[in-house]
Amino acid sequence: MFQRFVVGMGIAVFMFIAGVTYFYFNKGEAIATEAAPSKKPAAEEETAAKAVIQESFRQKTPERKLSAYKSMSEEALVQEVHNMTHQKVAANEKWGASEITKEKVDALYSAISNQTFADTELQDMLLGILKPWKKGDFSNAVKAHNEIWAYQKGNIGKAERRLTPSEEAAYIKENFK
Repeated sequence: MFQRFVVGMGIAVFMFIAGVTYFYFNKGEAIATEAAPSKKPAAEEETAAKAVIQESFRQKTPERKLSAYKSMSEEALVQEVHNMTHQKVAANEKWGASEITKEKVDALYSAISNQTFADTELQDMLLGILKPWKKGDFSNAVKAHNEIWAYQKGNIGKAERRLTPSEEAAYIKENFK
């Protein structure tokens, strides 16, 4: 009788140790009992993300927002372009967000072109950033962000790379939708 008790306790202790060890190595995650839902193929996901980005770019912007650009200060215009770059770049810190739309890019370009800037180099920098954006070309986004960031004497949040389409679509959904 005593021998059965010792053997039973030995088995119970062994099972307990095996369970704790299994739990520890699996970091507390449950065992999947059903097949995990299949993830969209990467190509489909990127295509969907690009559609979100294009829809965002074609979105209508309220006229009051567009007309406000005409009376903004140089610094406010700089900040608006800076905030727009955040949609396109990866940086460890971002303060401010402004959705990039075709109408906003065109209105900003016009407002900056028609103002007399005290610092003509700043005006040229902003126009140089926005000119390809008018055509939907954002390949300069990292350079644009970092030029503005340096102009504003930034020390945290330098852009490291362009966001992938999926990352940008997530940024748009999180900040503008």
